[in-house]
Amino acid sequence: MKRTITLLMTVFALNGFSQSITVELDTNQTLQDSDAGSVAYADIDLDGDNDLLITGNGPTTGVTSTLYANDGSGNFTAVSQPAIVNVYIGAAEFADIDSDGDMDLMMTGNTSSPSATANLYINDGTGNFTISSGTPFEASNSGDIDFGDIDGDSDLDLIMTGLDASGNTFSKLYLNDGMGIFTLVSGTSFTPVRSSSTEFIDVDNDGDLDLLICGANSSGASTTNLYENNGTGTFSLVAGVPFDNVQFGDIAFGDTDNDGDQDIFLVGQNDSSQFIAKFYINNGTSFSLLPNTPFPGKFVHSSSFADFNNDGNIDLLHVGNSSNGLIGHIYENQGSNNFILADSTLSGSYNGSNIVADLNGDNKMDIVTTGTSFTFPSRAPKIYFNQSATVSVNELNDDVDIIIFPNPSSGLINIKINSPSPTDIEIYDVTGRVILSDTFFGNIWNTQLNEGPGIYLMRLRTDKKVFTSKITLK
Repeated sequence: MKRTITLLMTVFALNGFSQSITVELDTNQTLQDSDAGSVAYADIDLDGDNDLLITGNGPTTGVTSTLYANDGSGNFTAVSQPAIVNVYIGAAEFADIDSDGDMDLMMTGNTSSPSATANLYINDGTGNFTISSGTPFEASNSGDIDFGDIDGDSDLDLIMTGLDASGNTFSKLYLNDGMGIFTLVSGTSFTPVRSSSTEFIDVDNDGDLDLLICGANSSGASTTNLYENNGTGTFSLVAGVPFDNVQFGDIAFGDTDNDGDQDIFLVGQNDSSQFIAKFYINNGTSFSLLPNTPFPGKFVHSSSFADFNNDGNIDLLHVGNSSNGLIGHIYENQGSNNFILADSTLSGSYNGSNIVADLNGDNKMDIVTTGTSFTFPSRAPKIYFNQSATVSVNELNDDVDIIIFPNPSSGLINIKINSPSPTDIEIYDVTGRVILSDTFFGNIWNTQLNEGPGIYLMRLRTDKKVFTSKITLK
């Protein structure tokens, strides 16, 4: 049985018509219990759809890590992966670390023993994973991981935080040689943290990835630090940023006001044991707190940006434990960072994570949440399929014709447009990170995107109109 949840609101798209956001809770599928676990997604078998990894602890299953293959329509089947270690209280991230075109897997956490682990799994291209031997990664739990090309050499490097096997806090950076061989970078200035979240993000639009880390330091005090990248992978602490110090928190970022830079949403518990949820607007050279936001403070879960209603504005999924109980909220961005509560009926949960991805191939952002909830079964992950009406390019078109092809694509993107004026183009990933920005003159434009498989948002601006379209990379 499926239960439909209609978010009662009015959305004004770019051409002025209204639509509602509708998500559908799928109760047909059984996924492993996941308390204190992680969820991650990627097209692991290169068949054009997003598969799932779920880790965590359950009352009957114990500690498990399960990979689920997608049939293309959002139906998931567990696949045997003997090499993947069962973990909880950790992190998981897919990335192509050896530049062979398929998605590999990094996982940290505690085993059932319990003992801390950190394993890199190499994908053979068909979705079968084997442990990479001889990696230098610190065994860890209660931390986070993130991949990013920090030194501009076109491969993915790694940041890790957490507690090591001896219970010591750490924050460590590893450089990738392009073949999936990593080396620990010595002498970094990062504050060691646990109960942490970390994100690579280009906050100053200089073309390199900076680093934001929050968590509890070795003394247990909350901290949030921004580190600027000098372009070669060397970082320095940025003084005077207004971010609240938090632990048990999460970081989300995206261009929420469409001004070309990355804004930041920060949640967690501060040193006064208060739960916060604060939105910081990037002004290009500094950040300022956005006042009068409707978001309740929370901790022990995660938040995600995504355009749920395809109106060209990035909305917010906000799930976790608040002072008033568990929350599961979607906030609609009506433009210029004017957020309104669009739905409060999603199952609130804590001690878990969420993802936003297109799971059934309809170019709409679906939701997976994990963690403990008050909804039976309380530790079962929940899949919400997005049933919202879409806004096509043709619906936004008055006197300017545009064709984007092929879509889905293996990376090559072509645009034909009849506009006599220059056209500004931006392409974003699902987090709101700008992966391409350009201006072209004439009627034809093309590029080769070397990003991983998934859904991306393309925004085009002429002197008359703004267009948005979802593009799918296979």
